[in-house]
Amino acid sequence: MDLQQFEILENKISQAISTIQKLKQENSELQKRILSLQEESQEKDKEFGALQAEMQKLKDHAQESQQSKTREEEIRSKVEKMLAKLEELQLQY
Repeated sequence: MDLQQFEILENKISQAISTIQKLKQENSELQKRILSLQEESQEKDKEFGALQAEMQKLKDHAQESQQSKTREEEIRSKVEKMLAKLEELQLQY
C-alpha cells in the first residue's frame, strides 16, 4: 500500500468516526425525547383518568337529580289527588 491509499483510508476512518459520534449524539437526544414523551403520556393518562372519574360523578349526579325530579313529580301528583279528594268532601257538606 502506498501513502495515498493510507490517506484515503485515514479519511474514511475519520468520516466513519465523525458519523458514529453524530449518530450517538442523535441517539442520545432521541432517548431524551422518548423519556419526555413517556412522562407527558403518563401525565395525560392521569388527566384522562381524572376526567373520566369527574364525568362519572356528573353522570351519577344527573341520574340522582332525575330520580329526585321523578319522585317530586310523584309526590306532587299524590298531593294534588289528596287535595282534590278534600275539595270533594268539602263540596259534599
